[in-house]
Amino acid sequence: IQPHRLSYKSVLKQRGRPPTRAKVGPSRREAQYLDPFYRLGVDPLKQAMNPAMLIPFVSEMGKVYGRNVTGLTKKNQRKVGKAIRRAKMMGIFPILSKRNIFQPGRLN
Repeated sequence: IQPHRLSYKSVLKQRGRPPTRAKVGPSRREAQYLDPFYRLGVDPLKQAMNPAMLIPFVSEMGKVYGRNVTGLTKKNQRKVGKAIRRAKMMGIFPILSKRNIFQPGRLN
């Protein structure tokens, strides 16, 4: 160890610019343009009883898609997740898988 490496100035020099966060979702303006709930002025929490509105935001295994897939605003993404959890607890939405309940002729 060299003594000059322990000085305050050398420690400051070693620290570089902090790494930027990975892009988790669209920017605010882009999300407002893409988000159907924001554009129609609909509260996603009030749609917990409407599974047709929530199906596009759930994977085949029943998991909620992230913002990078859905394109929702941060606020509405949290509300959609909460609405899906509520619908699952009420038994309106399947818990472990996404079945197509709107086409009765198809086998699930």
